[in-house]
Amino acid sequence: SLVSNVKLTVAMSMKPDGKVEVGSVRMIGGEGGSDRIIKTAFQDARRAILRCQKKGYDLPKEKYDHWRDIEIIFDPESRTR
Repeated sequence: SLVSNVKLTVAMSMKPDGKVEVGSVRMIGGEGGSDRIIKTAFQDARRAILRCQKKGYDLPKEKYDHWRDIEIIFDPESRTR
């Protein structure tokens, strides 16, 4: 699929309970496709982030200052083959 060639950088803010702040997931970089394909890839990434959080990501509460703001790079080149 064309979306699988897109490299995205996604940022989000987290709450102390390990859940994502509502409305904070945003794309801060995208390459490897048309604007439409990059937007589709971002929507897929956003859904995955929110779907996987369930009861909150299991992150160490004592290190909240370190993971309050997160950037994730979705890069098809880094996949294990």
